[in-house]
Amino acid sequence: MAPAEEAGQAESGESSALQFSASTMPEGLRDEPSLQTFDSVDKLAKSYVNAVKKIGGNPDNLISLPQEGESWDNLFNQIGRPEKPEGYDFGDDEGVLDDFREFAHQTGLTQDQAENILNLYGDIQEEEKTQRAKEIEDLALDTKINLQKEWGNKYEGKIDMATRAFAQFSSPELKSIMNETGLGNHPEMIRAFSQIGELLGEDSLVVGTGMGSSQFSPQQARVEIQNLYSDKEFSEAYRDNRNPGHKSAMNKMDKLFKTAYPSQKRVR
Repeated sequence: MAPAEEAGQAESGESSALQFSASTMPEGLRDEPSLQTFDSVDKLAKSYVNAVKKIGGNPDNLISLPQEGESWDNLFNQIGRPEKPEGYDFGDDEGVLDDFREFAHQTGLTQDQAENILNLYGDIQEEEKTQRAKEIEDLALDTKINLQKEWGNKYEGKIDMATRAFAQFSSPELKSIMNETGLGNHPEMIRAFSQIGELLGEDSLVVGTGMGSSQFSPQQARVEIQNLYSDKEFSEAYRDNRNPGHKSAMNKMDKLFKTAYPSQKRVR
C-alpha cells in the first residue's frame, strides 16, 4: 500500500516534509539561534519566503552581518556610508573638518548621521559660549557690588586708578586675554591694578577711557570732558573740595584739558 500512497501524493503535487537539523549545517551556522526552531526544510523555506516579502521581494535587499574577523566596510557602504572620507559633504569648510571625515568614515556613519553629530556639537558649543558670557557678566556685576561696599565713596577713584594703570602697562596680548577670559572683571585683578596706580601716583599715569584703552586724542579728550561735566556724581566730586573724590576728579580733568588743549592755558 505504501507505494500507492506515495504515488497518490506525487500525483496530487504534495510531498512529505524533509527533516532539517541545524546541527548538520556548516560551522558558523549550526549554532545560529534563529535556526534552532526549524525541524523541516519546508518550514525554513516558508520563513525565508516571508522574510523576502517583508523586505520587498528582492533578496539583494538582505543585509548580512559580517562574521568575526571580517570587514564591516561592505555593510557600512550598503547602509549609506560614502565609499571614501572625502565623500562627506559639509560645505566649504576648507579642510577644517578633514579629521572628522576620517573619524566618521572609520565609524561607519552615513552622511545624515555625520551631519547630525556636527549640528549637535555646534549647539553644545553655542550653549557653552552663551553660558560663559553670562558668567563673565555676572562676575562683573558681583565685583562692582562688592567693591562698592568695600571702597565706599572711594570706589570711583580706585577704579580710575586701576583703569589707567592697566592701560599704561598692559600689552595687546594681555588685553585680549582679559577680554576673552573675563579676568579683567575679577576683583583681585582690579585691586592689584588700583594699588599699582596709587603707588605710581597721578602724574605717572596716562588718561584712559577704560581697561585696555589707549591714551586719548585731543578730540576724544574734549568729548570726555563734556561727558564728565554731564556725569552728576563726577561733577559733584569735581566742584566740591570737601568730596573724597575731589582730588582724583581734579587730576583727571587737568590731564584731559592738557590733552584736549595742549597749546592753551586752562581757565577753571
